[in-house]
Amino acid sequence: MIGGGEFGGAEQHILNLVSTFPAEEVDVAVVCFYDSLFAKKLREAGINVIALNQFGRFDIRLLQALRQTFLSFGPAIIHTHGVKANFFSRLAALGMNVPLLTTVHSALRFDYAGTLAYAIVSLMERSTRHWNRHYIAVSGAIADDLRAQGVKNSQLSVIYNGMDLSPYQQDMLREADRKRFRAEWNVPEDAFMFGTVARFVPVKGLPILLDAFHTFAQNNGNDAYLVMIGDGPERPLLEAKAQELGLVDRVRFAGFRQDIPSCLHAIDGFVHSSLYEGLGYTLIEAMASKVPVVASNVGGVKEFVFQERTGLLVEPNDPAALSKAMERIWTEPALRETLVQNALEKVEATFTIQQMTADILTLYRKLLNN
Repeated sequence: MIGGGEFGGAEQHILNLVSTFPAEEVDVAVVCFYDSLFAKKLREAGINVIALNQFGRFDIRLLQALRQTFLSFGPAIIHTHGVKANFFSRLAALGMNVPLLTTVHSALRFDYAGTLAYAIVSLMERSTRHWNRHYIAVSGAIADDLRAQGVKNSQLSVIYNGMDLSPYQQDMLREADRKRFRAEWNVPEDAFMFGTVARFVPVKGLPILLDAFHTFAQNNGNDAYLVMIGDGPERPLLEAKAQELGLVDRVRFAGFRQDIPSCLHAIDGFVHSSLYEGLGYTLIEAMASKVPVVASNVGGVKEFVFQERTGLLVEPNDPAALSKAMERIWTEPALRETLVQNALEKVEATFTIQQMTADILTLYRKLLNN
């Protein structure tokens, strides 16, 4: 169960998971509230998708349709992702005696910037938690957050998101991809290019990144570029800020892309400026792509980005520190090589789909046997 209105880390996580379930053991359907790109990708992967997209955002008929869906499918486990899916699933499953499992991908206080919105979603989540059997936290930081909210250790498992690393390791395509995207983005082939991939929302701290790049450019001349890959409600603000800082000639807004592995081949240094991150999916993608990373020392990031070993860490909301870290990535090729090699080893040892799927299947069996 997930809203499925966008295609971010949670959606990619589900796609990876359900695509690797053993068919002889698991019969899976994914229920979405939107019939969008995520649903399309699931269908392309041969996954059964049930889209309840004919109802309004909080239409009571959605609850009735969801309960009928549960009764028709007869699930052994209901696994939910996101506040809306959690809330409606817990209500729709009342009396069915089916274990409810929730994966928590992020912290609500950073997902909802508005006070009223945060109050509403907090009420939706906490008022229904007593019907939930178990939680998966995608990082130790998320687990700590849940414990602070009263979730018991016995109801909590930490399972890192896994990903298919192979699209990010197509070294034979690196040179061609670099040339293609440099031409598309009007960036010289020999220029050093920083990049980021993110939803353009407040928690990603992207205005801080622009400030940091502005400082970097002032201190080091105009020999580097920044590409910002993604989209979201903050895009007009970010474009206006780039104009205000005089960075229009050096910053590229690439928009939402579905070819991130290829895009990363064109980037020389990945910069992450989030104010909070449950795990940091895009960082894992960059590390798998052999791109050195600079990252905010927040949330789950500190569980795999280690200072001067797998990346450079800076405190959040500190553009001066972020700029200095970017300068080190730019000026120290030996450091770049060290970070890339260590990061690749860490990613390959920790974030595989196979390990994630095995851990979740083990948890499913445990829930069914209790």
